[in-house]
Amino acid sequence: MKKLYFISSFLLLSIALSEGMVAQEKGERVNVKEVPRVVCYTRTEIPPKLGNALHLGYSEDGRHYVALNNDACVMALRKVDNEPGLSEEQKIPGVMKTLKAPYLFRMAEGGFGVIALRTDKNGMSDPSATGSFLFIKSRDLVHYEPEQLCHLPVGEALEAISCEFDEAVGKYRIRWMIKGKVFQSHTADFLHFSPVKVASRLDGVQEKITGDWYNFRNACFGNSLVLTAEEGKYLKNKLGRIANVDVLPLEISVPASPSIVSDIRKKRATLLYNDGSRAEKRVIWNEEDLKCLASATPGVYTIRGKIFQYSFNYPISMSNRADPNILYYQGKYYLVSTYDVEWNRIPIRCSDTLDGLTDANHRWQETVLIQGEGPHWAPELHVIGSRLYMLFAIIKGDKGVQAYMMQLKENGNPMKPEDWSIPIRVVKSDGNPIYTDGNTGGLSLDMTYFEDGGKSYVCWSDRKKFFVKGKDVDPGPVLCIATVDPKEPWKLTSAPFVIGSEAYSWSFCIRPLQLAEGPFVLESKDDTIYMVYSGGGVTGGNYEVGMLTARKGSNLLDPASWSNSPRSWMNNGSPVSQVGPGHNSFVKDEYGDLYNVYHSGHRPRHTSVCPVHFRFDGSPVIDMAPYEEVNPNLKQVEMHVRVTSSSR
Repeated sequence: MKKLYFISSFLLLSIALSEGMVAQEKGERVNVKEVPRVVCYTRTEIPPKLGNALHLGYSEDGRHYVALNNDACVMALRKVDNEPGLSEEQKIPGVMKTLKAPYLFRMAEGGFGVIALRTDKNGMSDPSATGSFLFIKSRDLVHYEPEQLCHLPVGEALEAISCEFDEAVGKYRIRWMIKGKVFQSHTADFLHFSPVKVASRLDGVQEKITGDWYNFRNACFGNSLVLTAEEGKYLKNKLGRIANVDVLPLEISVPASPSIVSDIRKKRATLLYNDGSRAEKRVIWNEEDLKCLASATPGVYTIRGKIFQYSFNYPISMSNRADPNILYYQGKYYLVSTYDVEWNRIPIRCSDTLDGLTDANHRWQETVLIQGEGPHWAPELHVIGSRLYMLFAIIKGDKGVQAYMMQLKENGNPMKPEDWSIPIRVVKSDGNPIYTDGNTGGLSLDMTYFEDGGKSYVCWSDRKKFFVKGKDVDPGPVLCIATVDPKEPWKLTSAPFVIGSEAYSWSFCIRPLQLAEGPFVLESKDDTIYMVYSGGGVTGGNYEVGMLTARKGSNLLDPASWSNSPRSWMNNGSPVSQVGPGHNSFVKDEYGDLYNVYHSGHRPRHTSVCPVHFRFDGSPVIDMAPYEEVNPNLKQVEMHVRVTSSSR
């Protein structure tokens, strides 16, 4: 089997741990060369909302580490409502919190624990958490339970903390540092603590990382933990970079027939990836070799080919296009987006091929579909029922940002503005707009459409401001969902329900600009609904993509049916060399292959496209780079075709 080592995808880091040995773990010394390990860390010199969160690095041998989740956090803290110690006039809903000094340990009942110190939004000491620490449980270091704020019987701020299960007493030993002195207490439930005693040192050791610091950018390391081979494999395959490492041999046996050439053209190559997943990829077969098969007699023939990849001019495909959406409709590809040069118009671009939409290839036609006063944002094309619709947002006078739809006339041409209806404002079931005017401070934008279990849904970014004793209160953005009738999709048939928000620190931004926007559903291969959304800031490195999940066939109007991931799924530098990717949608091409369409960069923002891959467990990879999708050294393939006698 051919092997591939992607230094750019799996960035290696040399680690020296106390003369090749790790600190005590359960009273034993372990040689780091013999076992996989995980190290925790935070990051400095980046915004605290991104850096002051739990980050993980993984090592196969205890010496060479790679940053997981593209060096972005794997678990960020939730916002805190109604923070204690504040008067009603002082309270602000949704206060952002961060963390520092994380420490990993094993739970006695199985799984893992994380403790850390809570900090404020700026990464400084949090007065509301004095004498307290965070406790988070995880079954696998990929999925995390909601954090708990645990209160020690002390009244001063902690500087560092550790935790280990003390088998001698059957309880967890908590050690912490205050003004350079170390203390300890025991607990069985992280609620009640034994009397405080003086201790000689903290458990564990802060990892002293050396080597190429680019691999762990501005890291402040905590401790490391030994993993089993199974634990390490799962962690790496869920949070590490996924890359093509081999191609299965191509061998087929077919009877001689007039259709042999057309049948061969459809044959795909099976690519293998480093997490154990597979993907079927199209192949462009050599035409001269195919001609030999047209009149082939029984025998074995070698057909050369090249694995197909679109020429998207990575990383920028379509300039000045933000909030992009591409739809394959009636044999053509259509691109709509926010036009980041002039917001008062929505252009539409059309091409016979997906990569024909790119600026460089320029195999496209373009026209202005709609133009008017005020910004026109985030258009999406959806086939609803049997008709084509465009969903978008408009700011009209004092109406604020509101959701609208346009319907393509029957047998209409999407490229002709006159074939579209006038914009129709989305309304509630009673016929009233979601928000009436700008004075209510309400907005509805980035509306999307999807179906599940025979029902039709719209989801959008919603925001409502209100006043308390004359004070403008902004609870922050939320993602709302409601059902619609495909015959009149602009009219909600249910009450709106909140299913998500900028709940975690990575998705926060400076008020009032915090965001939870751009929802879009990915068509998955398992029983899970994956809904991406974006937050953290409109432009720049703060902008990232999160993920909501629900089970297909569940009650999607019930907020409890949805889970919000505490980590970002697409972040700064992911894919490689791109700043602040987000507000994405997905397109399935004419061959059934799925692609992520997104923008990145500072204003003006630009559209890029990358393939969607599915990991070993069916979860999507939405930030795969071209060289990860297909190893350049494996792109040329051969197929051995055994032609047998005609099957008459």
